[in-house]
Amino acid sequence: MLGGLVSYMQSWVTTLMMALGLLNKKGTILLLGLDNAGKTTLLHRLRTNSLLSFPPTERPNLERFTVHGITFVGWDLGGHEAVRHLWDEYVCDGSNAVVFVIDVADAQRLGEVRDELDALVNDGAIEGVPLAILLNKCDLEQALSSNDISQGIGYEELVMRHGEDLVGMFRISVLRGEGYDEAFRWIATFL
Repeated sequence: MLGGLVSYMQSWVTTLMMALGLLNKKGTILLLGLDNAGKTTLLHRLRTNSLLSFPPTERPNLERFTVHGITFVGWDLGGHEAVRHLWDEYVCDGSNAVVFVIDVADAQRLGEVRDELDALVNDGAIEGVPLAILLNKCDLEQALSSNDISQGIGYEELVMRHGEDLVGMFRISVLRGEGYDEAFRWIATFL
């Protein structure tokens, strides 16, 4: 409860200072998640505010974009099994936040998502680094509820291991352009 209030106050103060032109922040984020979760589409949407369909990411993809006056460098590392070994290398390379995108319409892969999140938190590579979990495709009819996702990925245990103030979960729709705004405001409070 207290963590939520502190996070809200940080976000409010940051937003106010940016609106007054008192902050010119920059940050580096990693977009992680399983293949077909929407990472590359999100990154493109953040950069151009348009939608395109992309093939699976085969090598790290770097994009610069601005959200609420904050310039981000975003690394999309791909999510298919053959490239996940790269995640740790980039996490340790001065990232300010990790954005983990989940396809909430794909209930079959929730266990795999849980395993990858557990590995990220347990190996210590993201210790002290904010982790924004984006529940993408929430606009689809078959999208799981936040409660089902929370249970499926072991959210409460994840928060206990990584830190209450360092984990945030946000429902988004890249297709509709909804929800990720709040996630990036939350990330901005850590810059």
